[in-house]
Amino acid sequence: MWDGVKSLIGEIQLCEKVGATAASIAMAFICIDTMTRLSLPADRETQTRADFIDWVEKYLVAHPDQPYQYRGVDVYGARCSVLHTFASVAQFHENNPDVKWFAYHDGGEHKYDPAVSAHLVMIGTASFLNDVIHAVQTFMQACMADGELRQRVETRLPQLLNTIPFKQ
Repeated sequence: MWDGVKSLIGEIQLCEKVGATAASIAMAFICIDTMTRLSLPADRETQTRADFIDWVEKYLVAHPDQPYQYRGVDVYGARCSVLHTFASVAQFHENNPDVKWFAYHDGGEHKYDPAVSAHLVMIGTASFLNDVIHAVQTFMQACMADGELRQRVETRLPQLLNTIPFKQ
């Protein structure tokens, strides 16, 4: 039943493995969007910005040694930037000047120095992708521990994109 989630994680890992960094980042944001939708209350089918931000705040955690710790609003802004403009800044940032801009490097440590720029965070993609995968694992554990959450999620799992072999 969880094959769609496992497939999504596999896509992120495959993109990272072959050096498709931008694709892996985009897939990570798609993954967070997907987990947000899966976790919605039973009476809702469409997620909002607030739902995305709440999911990030609950599940996406950077290593304590990282100089930048994720904020849901920053991750949402980064999602908008990557998925809507393939950039580091989007309309969301213009409307919300306190939201951090993400730029990406292929290392592990995030770089953030407010003395240099209060707005810019250099995200280490290796850490970010690992953190997203860990967040999904933590979310799946929460589903196993919370019967009501599990029921909501499992009801929606069959709707996920699945690719299956096709014999012609």
